[in-house]
Amino acid sequence: MRAILLVPVLMLAACGQDRRQAADDLAAKEAALAAGVAARGAAAVAAAVPAGPPPGMRPTPMTLTRLACADGSTPTLRYFPEQGIAILMPDDVGKELQMEPVAAGVRYAGADLVVTGEGTSYTIARAGAEPIACTAAG
Repeated sequence: MRAILLVPVLMLAACGQDRRQAADDLAAKEAALAAGVAARGAAAVAAAVPAGPPPGMRPTPMTLTRLACADGSTPTLRYFPEQGIAILMPDDVGKELQMEPVAAGVRYAGADLVVTGEGTSYTIARAGAEPIACTAAG
């Protein structure tokens, strides 16, 4: 009598495991499909954006300065002299700064950030924080 009751119970347990495995397989396939759709969309956007300036336009002059700062950070400054802007790239998040006139050196300022420099010495001042001394690393 026990053997007769045990067989249906084992069969139901096996079905539950199969359903869980099927659900896990389906979730993995859906995740892979979503990742593929996202990658295809990113590739389409990248293909639509030209790699350089439009035909007939010359490239925008840019100067790149890598900084080594006292706090251990290594931001990059990208200067666009024709536009009068610089972009500070800490942690791969660009902060656009506008050029401001100074007697010597450079000064670029944004909403909560000021970068000043002369020669190879720079200072990055963020709102509410102590200024950070930096040196041009190349």
